[in-house]
Amino acid sequence: MSTDKLSTWESSWSKGDTPWHLADVNEKLLNNMDELIGCTKNGEIQCKTVLVPLCGKTKDMLYLYNKGHTVAGCEWVEPAVVQFFTENNIPYSKTALETVEGNLYQSEDGRLRIYQCDFLLLTSDVVDIKFDAVWDVQSLVSINPRDRKQYVRAVRSLLKDEFRYLLVTIEYEPFAHLGRPHSISYNAVKELFGSFSNIKFIAQLPATPPLKSTWKENVFSMISGVEDRVQYWQARWATGQSQWHSDKPHQYLVKYLDQLTEGESTIRIFLPMCGKAGDLMWLYQAGHTVLGVEGVPFVVEQFFRENKLDYEKTSLEDINGWRFKTKDGRLTVYACDFFRLTPAILGPIDAVYDRGALEAITPQDRQQYVKVMQQLLGAQFRYVLNAYEYDDTVFQGPPRNLPRDEVYKLFADFCEVDILEEADKSNEGVEKFNLEWMVKVMYILKPALH
Repeated sequence: MSTDKLSTWESSWSKGDTPWHLADVNEKLLNNMDELIGCTKNGEIQCKTVLVPLCGKTKDMLYLYNKGHTVAGCEWVEPAVVQFFTENNIPYSKTALETVEGNLYQSEDGRLRIYQCDFLLLTSDVVDIKFDAVWDVQSLVSINPRDRKQYVRAVRSLLKDEFRYLLVTIEYEPFAHLGRPHSISYNAVKELFGSFSNIKFIAQLPATPPLKSTWKENVFSMISGVEDRVQYWQARWATGQSQWHSDKPHQYLVKYLDQLTEGESTIRIFLPMCGKAGDLMWLYQAGHTVLGVEGVPFVVEQFFRENKLDYEKTSLEDINGWRFKTKDGRLTVYACDFFRLTPAILGPIDAVYDRGALEAITPQDRQQYVKVMQQLLGAQFRYVLNAYEYDDTVFQGPPRNLPRDEVYKLFADFCEVDILEEADKSNEGVEKFNLEWMVKVMYILKPALH
């Protein structure tokens, strides 16, 4: 049972003190319908069962209902439920719930219903359906933080084995605000949902009025399953542990750009695991066509927003992610797992600048990485590779130790590998990683001569 008092919520609704209620459909729902419902199948939208916790009288439910979905909300305050149906001119019936205190309000066709009760008491004994999807817009941050674990247990009990969950939360600095909405961090979301969900952090946006603009609205997309290889990097970005990031172009990209262009004024250049690196804009502004891939979606969205680029965002089922593309078509970043890319998706590549992708992934993924890269490269290419060498019995990375004999072996089947430069980075290694020695090795890879 909720530790919140019903009278508190009833008072807010009776006074009209409901700043969370929007007159229109929430834009975050409109912009992420593919995440909530999934991609169309053969051009047809598949109708789903959707749960909307703490729904109030939101227009979001009517929007989902008009799209053909079966929608169930839960709202404790009865006047809010009645207002939803009457204000939208929806004929309804009211039935007392048998196992908990409250009522079931539903449309004549049964596809739109609201359970008027304490959400934490909503169980499979009360609800006769399981849900494909959940649209949770700040419900989790509205309840007492002490109730969060019970809230998640209640939601999970109502889900199908395969599900989608679109979650919007609020985050602000500790003690910046007391009371609702209660801030929740990425790590706290991961702790609550990570045992049964694969969590994608897809956007971090300035909070919309009447919330303070200094607050952040975080958007998460979750599907049934467990963590994948991208989760580690997502956590690093979300918790501010992205020390490798720089808004400026990488010094070795600038130094060896001529190795990549080979005298051509413009090329198609690919940056694997690019984050929101300054390399992207530097190459784009130099007139090149730039392709990137980054596994953490909200980082890609940040890049395009922070650089004020006019772009289109497209959901791509084949990569289980998105394509962010400038309107002029010269800058594209795929927000997905690198290992899902194919030549058909990426198109032709003239050059690759690998600033730290191969040295970032786990050693057991390196052969597969090179195999995918070989498929992506054309018959003619230039590939500049960054690598570090050090004693990995002391530090295991990232960046991970990438010995030169392994580099030669990995690319032996299709590349001529030459060293461009070796630089002593022992001072950096001591300071950052407690290493006695560290060497930076720059490689140039070109098609093998057969």
